[in-house]
Amino acid sequence: MSQRLLVAFITVAVFIAGYAARWITEPGPAVPPAPVALAQEFARPAPSAGERRGERQLDRARLVAEIHKLRPQIEAYSARMQEIDAEFDREFVQLLPSAQGEKYLASQRRYAERDAKRAAKSEPLSNEEIHREQERSLTWVYFKVTVTPRLEMLTRDYGLDATQQAAARSLLTLRRSKFLALFDSTPHLSVRLSGLAPLIERVAAPAPPR
Repeated sequence: MSQRLLVAFITVAVFIAGYAARWITEPGPAVPPAPVALAQEFARPAPSAGERRGERQLDRARLVAEIHKLRPQIEAYSARMQEIDAEFDREFVQLLPSAQGEKYLASQRRYAERDAKRAAKSEPLSNEEIHREQERSLTWVYFKVTVTPRLEMLTRDYGLDATQQAAARSLLTLRRSKFLALFDSTPHLSVRLSGLAPLIERVAAPAPPR
């Protein structure tokens, strides 16, 4: 993956994450509506039913074939992701007093249990769920390579003092460099399909009726 593609890829992920955060925190319009005449001039006609179906069309057989073809790359990518996260966890816990450290480890166990429950589901994924899963894999890039937002969250959740914050920032910066190297060496499609690979049986099954 070229550096230019990686930058564009991260920009899209940041936009998605920022848009989601704004949608949650600002349920109402942030600016006044555009003048009626201007809105009418640039209004896009509502898509027809056929256009909407085309936008969400999904070739499941082709998607499954791509996952099988890329599985070695996807598995290597996912394994390295887990290694980098585990390395950070081990180093970060050493910065914390026992109470803070246990709280952090407990939260990591909850995340693992949540993911295990999700992976244990067997019902077929809808087309919309498949599209969301692919986008989620890209959005994760933002959370893996940003330092300040993650540091702010850790400071808030675990009451880090100034010394702990400085040490945590160093760990997060190192973590970012490892993830950037991983993203830069992994083909874009392998990253995009990494979240679907463990769910391949639910992808291969026909879409549930609506």
